[in-house]
Amino acid sequence: MLKICAQNVYLLRAQDCALTSYSDDLFRPGYDVSSSGVTRDCFCVRPEAALHNVNTLRYFATALLVAFHVVGASETGGMQVGYPSVWRMFADGLIDVRMPLFAFIAGAVYALRPLLLSDISGFCTGKFYRIVLPGIAASVIFLVICNLVLKNGFAYGADPLSAVLLSMGHFWFLQAILIIFLVVGGLDALLRYRAAALLFAGAVGLTLVRSALPLPALQYLMIDGAVYLAPYFLLGMLLFRHHAWVAARKQIIVPVALGLFGIGLAMNIAFYQETGHLSQIRFDAQSLAQGIGIILLAQLLFPRVALLDRLAVFSFTIFLYHPFGTAAVSRSLTYLEVDALSLHFVLGLVAGLVVPCLIHLLAARSDWSRRLILGLRPIGSVPLNATRKTL
Repeated sequence: MLKICAQNVYLLRAQDCALTSYSDDLFRPGYDVSSSGVTRDCFCVRPEAALHNVNTLRYFATALLVAFHVVGASETGGMQVGYPSVWRMFADGLIDVRMPLFAFIAGAVYALRPLLLSDISGFCTGKFYRIVLPGIAASVIFLVICNLVLKNGFAYGADPLSAVLLSMGHFWFLQAILIIFLVVGGLDALLRYRAAALLFAGAVGLTLVRSALPLPALQYLMIDGAVYLAPYFLLGMLLFRHHAWVAARKQIIVPVALGLFGIGLAMNIAFYQETGHLSQIRFDAQSLAQGIGIILLAQLLFPRVALLDRLAVFSFTIFLYHPFGTAAVSRSLTYLEVDALSLHFVLGLVAGLVVPCLIHLLAARSDWSRRLILGLRPIGSVPLNATRKTL
C-alpha cells in the first residue's frame, strides 16, 4: 500500500508542475530570460535560489490553516475554546500569518510567471482553471453537504450565490487573490515590471487608511480581503525579483524583521491586556508589522525540507477540503465524549492533512476530476501556457 502511494505521489509530482508554477526552461543552463518578453532587469537571481523553500512555506501555511480550523474560528466552533485558553490564543495569535503567507507565496510565484499585456486572455484562462473552477466546485460540495446532509457546518444556511462567487468560509481567499492577480498584475505589466516597490508602498498605505476609506460594501466582492492581502503579495514579488539584493543584506534584514515582529507582538499583548483578547483587526500597523516580520523571517531562515517538497503537491487540495477531515474527527470525539483537547487537536490536524490527500489521489485518476476538483490539466495534455511567451 505504501509503495502504491509513493508511486502515485511520484507521478503527481511529475505531471502537476502547475502546482508550483515553475517553468523547466528557467532551470535549463543558458536560458535567456529576455525571450520571455519580461525585461532582464526584473530578475537578480536564478529562480531556484529565490524560491528554494517555497514548498516548505506553502505546506507550513497549509498546516497553520488546518490547525486554526481544528481549534475553531470562534468559541462555538472546533474545539469550542475561548479566552484565556492557550488554544484560543494560538489560533488568534497567528491571524497575521496564515492567509498573508499564502498571499506572499502567490506573489513570489506570480513574479516567476507575470501577466503579459499581449496575453491577458491566457493569464485569465489559466487562473480560471487553476483557482476559480476548483474553488466553485469545492464551495458547492460543502454547501450541499452542510445543508442537505449534516444540517450544520460552516456552509450551513449560506447563500448559494456566496458559494458560486467564492465568498463563503475560507474560500474568500480565492476571490481576493484572484482580484489581486488581475489588478496588481495589470498594474505591474503597465509599469513594465519595474514598480513593485512603489506598488508595495501604495498597498501598505491603502491598508493603513482602509478604515477611513468609503469602499463599497458589496456583499459578494472580497475587496477588503484583496486590500488586506495585497502588501504580502507584493512583498513576495519584491523578494523574488530582488532576491540577490536581499540575500546580500540578510544580516541587516533579519534584525529589522525581528524588530517588526517584536513591535507587532508588543502591540498585540497591549491590546490583550486592555481587552482580554488578541487583536482581530487586520487593517492596522500591528497586523502589518507582525505579519511582515514573521513572513520575512520565515522566508530568510526556514530551510528547505525535502519531505514537505514532496507533500506540497497536495497543498491546494488540503486548502479546499480539509474541513472534511477536521469535522469528522471533531464529531467522532464529541460523540465518544472525549474531552482531551490535545487529542482533539492532534487527531484533527492529522485528519485535516491526510483526508484531502486521499481525495487528491482519487481525483487525479480521471481527467474530468483533475480539472474540476483539483484544478489540474488532464493527464498528458499540453500546458495551457505552452504558447505563451512568458516565464
